[in-house]
Amino acid sequence: MSRKLARRLGMFAALALVMAFTLSPYAWLVVSSFKASSEIFTRTPNWSLSGATLKNYVWALGPTGGNLGIFFWNTILAAGLTALITAVLGAMGGYAMARYAFPGRRFLALALLLSPMFQGPPVMIPFYRILTTLKLLNTIPGLVLVYLSLTLPICIWLMAGFFRSLPVELEEAALVDGCSPFGAFARILLPLTVPGLAATSLYAFVVAWNDYQYALILTSSERAKTIQLSLSELLTFFGQTNWGGIMASGVLTTLPVVLIFMVIQKALVQGLTAGALKS
Repeated sequence: MSRKLARRLGMFAALALVMAFTLSPYAWLVVSSFKASSEIFTRTPNWSLSGATLKNYVWALGPTGGNLGIFFWNTILAAGLTALITAVLGAMGGYAMARYAFPGRRFLALALLLSPMFQGPPVMIPFYRILTTLKLLNTIPGLVLVYLSLTLPICIWLMAGFFRSLPVELEEAALVDGCSPFGAFARILLPLTVPGLAATSLYAFVVAWNDYQYALILTSSERAKTIQLSLSELLTFFGQTNWGGIMASGVLTTLPVVLIFMVIQKALVQGLTAGALKS
């Protein structure tokens, strides 16, 4: 018992050190966001919040500073739509991959798994020309379409693993009781895959929220620019770098993802683990 207790205490101590090393930069970001710029760069790091102020957040959200409000809304809209559409199409695509045998299914599964390798600069020009032709350049719907090409393949692959883990007898019993095939899918199977839907939705939201390269190429005005672009532009103001405001902007940029993760953390871990093991 003493060896087992010592081993467990050692494991917890190691985890605590890793967490402290990982979270300390973010903790410093949060603390610095409440300080004036002159108090951030000191020889001895000061974690005190005795002179805390909200001026940095006012500057970040206000029109005379970062003006992140409109970009914040643009990013929430783009990421939220991406997560919603990914969950809906990912569930239907995963169900089809898991339940129906059709020619080329194995090749399609492999293509879905490898598709993230063919993203980024090689497809920038094709995406730009396609959105220009569709008149969706510099729009939120255009960004959502591009983000779906990033999120859907992996999410379909994960959801297929979930549906494979569910017994076929559940659908057969529902069909015997009078459900249509879609009714059996929507009423019986879909509620059982809530952890998978949570995992895929959060994955899609984070991918869209953190995107910089596609938004940089495909947007150019306030009506479609995302918060990642606006945050990078704050660093290009010559002679007027407000480091406290930039720290506050960084906190605002990461806050939605942190809050969403805290709410659905249990379902996310369960969903990612089950989807990975059962695919």
